[in-house]
Amino acid sequence: MRVESRTDGDLLTVVYGTSQNPTRLKTGEVAMTQAKHPAAYALAGLAFDTRFDFKVMVDLPWSERYFKVPARSPHGNTPKLGTLHATVMHAVEVAYCAAVAR
Repeated sequence: MRVESRTDGDLLTVVYGTSQNPTRLKTGEVAMTQAKHPAAYALAGLAFDTRFDFKVMVDLPWSERYFKVPARSPHGNTPKLGTLHATVMHAVEVAYCAAVAR
């Protein structure tokens, strides 16, 4: 996620994620699965194995409409669900670079 501070409020770029077909990866995608990346999966706060598609990135304004504090909030009064683990950083970078190169 990228954050841009603007005079009319913060804008965040988010990456599309889905639990559908997390083992079928295409160019520009990366998956976090409980079996392959247990530490990354746990730290990310995911409920299901998830595939992220960097070809589908959307800019959203920072507001409660898009970012709410979850019912069980492990990080306090913030919409943060988890953190990206260092072991998947390279895979995320490769997926991002492949997606923007298209």
